[in-house]
Amino acid sequence: MNRTALDYVIKAFKYADEGKFKEALENINKALSLDPNNDLALYLKAAILRIMGDVENSIKYFEELKKEKKESSFGDSYLICLTFAKGDYDNTLKHIDELSKISPKCFLSQFHKGLILIERGMYEEALKCFDELLSINNNFTSAWRQKAMLLENLNRFEEALKCLDKLIEINEKDAYAWYLRGRILKKLGRFKEALESLHRAIELDKTWILAYKDIGHIMLNTGNYKKALIYLNKYLKKYPRDVEAKFYKGIIYELLELYDKALKIYDEIISETNEDNILLVIDALIHKAKIYEKLGKIEEAIKIYNKILDNNKI
Repeated sequence: MNRTALDYVIKAFKYADEGKFKEALENINKALSLDPNNDLALYLKAAILRIMGDVENSIKYFEELKKEKKESSFGDSYLICLTFAKGDYDNTLKHIDELSKISPKCFLSQFHKGLILIERGMYEEALKCFDELLSINNNFTSAWRQKAMLLENLNRFEEALKCLDKLIEINEKDAYAWYLRGRILKKLGRFKEALESLHRAIELDKTWILAYKDIGHIMLNTGNYKKALIYLNKYLKKYPRDVEAKFYKGIIYELLELYDKALKIYDEIISETNEDNILLVIDALIHKAKIYEKLGKIEEAIKIYNKILDNNKI
């Protein structure tokens, strides 16, 4: 390595450590002008550009580094992360394939491949990826978590629970694992166990607000309406635009015969919800019509039922 180029690289490292990335890049460019194939300078430039959010140029310099270090996993490892973050999955898979030839048991490549397969709807292949990872290292918590989430989405709840039990065995203080466990147990109707897991998640991480929505839903299903409102209000304070949580509140007010409050919420859902949640809009309309029936406003109820049947007017 050119001695003067090395001096510039050392200066660049010092500036980077201080967060002075502009000055660091200036010194790296001076080093590369003297030694264009300096792998340390190429690496540092790529890494700094990544930190600065310039993904395109970061990829460019990691590819340059890869040309210099053909038998090294260095470039491919970073390129997998960067192309994956960019959503360029074809190139991510290309770099995974190249890395597997150099380092066949690399966790990074198989894990990202599994995530891409999920994105592409190739669920069984993704499960095989995670199983391969776990056969190499049975304590790889990220693989257990992703496998559990995928199995949950496939409605294979018992298998998902086994994954989460293993994850909790590895790390008993994993708040997310307890939350996922509670969410799945709720779907299975095992409310007591679900509440225990959800409360454990909050105990481990007070900021785990997502659990409040599930607890509120369980309280609604078990007839504990006042507690349900407490938890749903805590959740909606953080996520005020969650229409599903609002819908739960509407149902509670309806069950408590607080019809004005229920109608107000249903109207919000109907006016604010987009086409992606059209089924929720229909549910809100049905509940609104039922309230009008209870109030003796039959004509208003019929208008709503007609609107539901004529989908073009929703």
